[in-house]
Order: sequence, then C-alpha cells, then structure tokens
Amino acid sequence: MYEAMKKSGVLPKRTAPITPSNPSRKATARVRNPLPIPTICPHCKSAVELVNNSEIYGREYGEWPWAYRCEGDDCDSYVGLHPFTNIPLGTLANEDVRDARKKAKNIFNPIWQSRGMTRSAAYAWLAEALGIQDVNECHIGWFDVETCERVFALCNDKLHAV
Repeated sequence: MYEAMKKSGVLPKRTAPITPSNPSRKATARVRNPLPIPTICPHCKSAVELVNNSEIYGREYGEWPWAYRCEGDDCDSYVGLHPFTNIPLGTLANEDVRDARKKAKNIFNPIWQSRGMTRSAAYAWLAEALGIQDVNECHIGWFDVETCERVFALCNDKLHAV
C-alpha cells in the first residue's frame, strides 16, 4: 500500500529533519541487508544507546555522525549507521573486533580493486570460501575476530597465488 501511495504522489512531503529517529525512507530502502537495531551488547550484555559519534571520537566525523554504543562501563563496543538511516553498518565491535575487521578489509579490498574483479564477485568468492550459503550474509562488518582471521588467510593466499 505504501508503494502505491508513493507512486501516486499522495504521500506528504517530509517536513521534519532527517535524524536516526526520523530516518530517510529513500536511504533506508537502499540498504539491502539491514541488521536490527542493537539493544544489547554482544560482548558484555549491557544496554546499547544511540550517540553522536563525537562521544566516541572526541569530535564529530562525517555527514551522518551517529553510532550505537555500548553503555557498559568497561566496554568500548560501537558501530556506525548507514547514512541517513537508523540501520547499523554491522554488529557492535570492541577494539579487538574492530582491529580484526580493519585487517580483513585491508587485505580483501585489493582482491577486487586490483585483480579485475567486481566488488560483488569478490564477495561471492569470499562467501563461498568461508562456506557462507547466502552471499548477502557475507559482510566483514558482521564478522567476529575468528572469521576475520579466516578472511585474512584466504585473501593472503589468493593475493600470493601464482
């Protein structure tokens, strides 16, 4: 019904500003595999809050400066949001997970950037290599440390194969 109303032009124009509590419908629709909004930290089981990223980095970064952050006193887990939505970019990550994801991403990106593969083809290869049945569920931002270490090993082998 919403789509029919949208096509017919009867939906009212947005008047309120776009915020995570009032996200862009267009931006939200572009996210192919949305994860649910986190409410409990997977690392310490504390509650999760929505914050401006200045509370994490000390100053605001980016055009969409929002993140979900663990409220636990001894936990530093957080995750950013897809631009103009309230959808997390991945799962909450503590420092170990963030470091592992960066390392995995840094070795994965050259696979498709310099090997004549599209990004989609590289993710299809990675999903198959990891045994992930649905390529839509293959996102480095969803991976834990162990999976990121597997990504690193697989990509390292692929980059150094003759």
